[in-house]
Amino acid sequence: MDPAGAPPTARYQLLGPVEVRSACGERLVLGTPMQVRLLAVLMSQPGTGWSIDQLVDELWQGRPPKTAAGNVKTYVWALRRALRSPGFPDPAILAGPTGYRLALDGLTVDSVAFDDLAQRGYSALRQGHWSAAQESFEAALALWRGEPFAGLPGWGVLLSVRARLQEQRSSLAEEVADLQLRAGRHHELIEPLRSQIDDDPLRERPWGQLMVALARTGRRADALATYRQLRHLLAEEVGVEPGPDLQHLHTRILRAERELLTSDQRPSESVAPRIAPRQLPAPPTLFTGRAAELARLTTLLLGDSRSASTVVVTGTGGVGKSWLALRWAHDNLHHFPDGQLHVDLGGFGTATQEASPSAVVVRSLLPALGVKPLEIPAEPAAQFALYRSLTADRRLLVLLDNARDAEQVRPLLPGSTRCGVLVTSRHTLPGLVATDGAHPLALDLPSDDEARQLLVRRLGAQRAAAQPAAVDELIRRTARLPLALSIVAARAAARPAFPLQAIADDLAASRGGLAALATDDAATDVRTVLSWSYRLLSTDAARLFRQISLHPAADVSAAAAASLAGAPPHLIRPALDELTRANLLAEQSPNRFRCHDLLRAYGEELTYALDCPADRSAVRRRVLDHYLRVARDAARLVDAGWQPLDPPPLPADASPSAFADHRAALDWFTIEQRALLAAVDDAVAHRSDAHAGHLAQALTPLLSRLSQWHDLAAVQAIAVTVAQRRGDPRAEALAHRDLALAHIQHRRFGAAHHHLRRAMARYDQAGDLPGQASAHLHLAWLSDIEGDAGAALPHARQALALASSTDDRLGEAAALNALGWSHARLDEHARAISYCEQALALYEKVEDRLGAAHTWDSLGFAYHGLGKHPTAADCYRRALALYSDVQDPCGRADTLVRLGDTHQAVGDHDTSVDLWRQALAILDRVGHPQATMLSERLEAYR
Repeated sequence: MDPAGAPPTARYQLLGPVEVRSACGERLVLGTPMQVRLLAVLMSQPGTGWSIDQLVDELWQGRPPKTAAGNVKTYVWALRRALRSPGFPDPAILAGPTGYRLALDGLTVDSVAFDDLAQRGYSALRQGHWSAAQESFEAALALWRGEPFAGLPGWGVLLSVRARLQEQRSSLAEEVADLQLRAGRHHELIEPLRSQIDDDPLRERPWGQLMVALARTGRRADALATYRQLRHLLAEEVGVEPGPDLQHLHTRILRAERELLTSDQRPSESVAPRIAPRQLPAPPTLFTGRAAELARLTTLLLGDSRSASTVVVTGTGGVGKSWLALRWAHDNLHHFPDGQLHVDLGGFGTATQEASPSAVVVRSLLPALGVKPLEIPAEPAAQFALYRSLTADRRLLVLLDNARDAEQVRPLLPGSTRCGVLVTSRHTLPGLVATDGAHPLALDLPSDDEARQLLVRRLGAQRAAAQPAAVDELIRRTARLPLALSIVAARAAARPAFPLQAIADDLAASRGGLAALATDDAATDVRTVLSWSYRLLSTDAARLFRQISLHPAADVSAAAAASLAGAPPHLIRPALDELTRANLLAEQSPNRFRCHDLLRAYGEELTYALDCPADRSAVRRRVLDHYLRVARDAARLVDAGWQPLDPPPLPADASPSAFADHRAALDWFTIEQRALLAAVDDAVAHRSDAHAGHLAQALTPLLSRLSQWHDLAAVQAIAVTVAQRRGDPRAEALAHRDLALAHIQHRRFGAAHHHLRRAMARYDQAGDLPGQASAHLHLAWLSDIEGDAGAALPHARQALALASSTDDRLGEAAALNALGWSHARLDEHARAISYCEQALALYEKVEDRLGAAHTWDSLGFAYHGLGKHPTAADCYRRALALYSDVQDPCGRADTLVRLGDTHQAVGDHDTSVDLWRQALAILDRVGHPQATMLSERLEAYR
């Protein structure tokens, strides 16, 4: 929020010539062209740090002068002076450890405001709010003043951002046209659509919209002539036919279907049911007291009936910040009827556990608000904008636990003052208080009475009353710290025959603790309590406690713990039980444990003090071996054609896996996904590059099957880095190829082409012919998705030649199917069938059910093109059975759509509609972009 009396906000504009304007509209003089280009680079990704070397590359494109680094610093100095002009009191360009960055409220940059408005529009569209969607889309388009970065040379990041923004603008203009057609405004659409087609004649969607607009104005002949014009253009320019949707539209206009030619069936603006997330962990059972703090939270968060606010609960580790926040949240659920969001930001866990704002939004908040994986934007700024849009009209409670700093929290603040936000942190977060209007609530130690209540609740009133002096000493020795009190109480409760005074005496005799919690007063040293609890463990349990502190994630399975220990799971179960009884671990679900971050920190201190570096390295290596072995087994079951690249030998002490089938493998991966991603990060942090690279390879089929494209992109970016560091061209090529896969799913085709070219170059360098074949197959797929089946054919042919030369049966089968599909897309159906039948024979020989499913689908498409509809339907049904067996929902949805098309072609409308509805249910569930198109098709057949 903007505090009263804040200076006017500058506006940074790149949707046109690069400009900076004051709140009153005055344009700032930015200086030389190189200064403008430097500012444009910083504006292209607000908040991102750019090193001197990166800026030199962007400014001079590999041909810098000798004084380039000094020139960059001069340009920054000059821009800072310009940005200190009246109306711009503070320089927006800041220097930090990652380089220079543009520190702005994101919405002051017009491209980010454009993304925000676009996501608001798409959110309204998903809920059926057509007029609100159109208003947001038109407001987004109104921000444009011309080509992005107009007047600046198009290379580097400016080229890629310009292309992305122009693609988004075209898509939004098409969405507006669709909404105008829904509203019956077809007369006024005709000329704007013609202008849009003149600007980009190869985009098919505006041609289809123009055909509909002409047909609805009674100009069917002109609509059909428009189709012929497009068909001629595509044949001349790229040698292809219009896509299947336009062909189907052409048929409907020929039939003069009433649903198409009338616009009096405008959809009602009904609101789709919204998900109300319920993410809060269970309330703390031992919570007592804190009445004043609870009342203060109520005043701060609910004092204004019209809006909630943000409160930052601060205090030392273990003082009970999370307990207080959870207790208040559970007591006030009724004030937040739209749901509650909860995220552990890991700010004070291990370094690899700290959650970035983008990862939190992608993996937790957006999915909780009902956003499917494929609906999540690729860019962090757009992700945050979508999150703000989805929370803008809701009354939610957002609990952000264990935050490190204001920068981690700020992007996660919701887009409405109706939402309440509770933040807990060991730091005071003054930036959040000063800039974002948050209210601080410092949590001190509980009073003596409150500490006594906590002990009495756990020990029982009778035992506590019988030994009041011992209870008082326990309170004094634990410094009233709730975490320490709970550990002492658990120890005493587990030994009811022990006199409380004996426990107090033992506590008094021990020393130690955590450096972060040390004080000048021995009585407030929590290390005493933790070391006392640790000293009473058996040798095996103590060793396992230290080893668990080295696990890459806070959650650890019994199997992973066994690998840490280098022992079979049944032999470490007693130690796990002992740690659980001592409250040093919590068994959250059967065979799955969690260790509090303070306890993990203490365990890490111990292992660095007591265990030699070789032992610690061995522990880390064993758990990475475990995750690599099990992930590889899961990958093989999920994708029969997957093979590891030069797999490292794994020792016998890595805990073995035992999956009954691919379904069990996917269930395991769903539970372990975060631990596996953390393991990749941990491997990189400790220079275990081989483990990081091999884990990234194994995660590709698993993340792909679950449509986790953001995580796939992040993991493969790491894989590229470690492969380059190891000088391994084959591993680098594979990482580039799989990174391209993620970009294709995000519809970032330029980036996909870039990484596939890099993959091809590295495969060529390594002399890896099967790898080259795989890269060609991905390029064929990418060309087909882009609508260019003709361009896909040479890649498929090259893939077949390469695979055949190396006797790669799976590669041959995939290439033959790609050839068959491409020929079918070019209406060469007989040739397509010949290729697909060869592919099917190979797939059945090697028992690859997923490949066989793809090929039966291609055969169905080819037979449909020949008009042999019963044969096509039989092929599609075979594909559906295989897709169900291998649990590939997207493949099943695609085939259901095409089987519906076959039934539609023979006049069986009811069956086709039922099949399309089944497909839509699948596509909606995974958030596939084709869901909208299929929904509109079903709407036409109501």
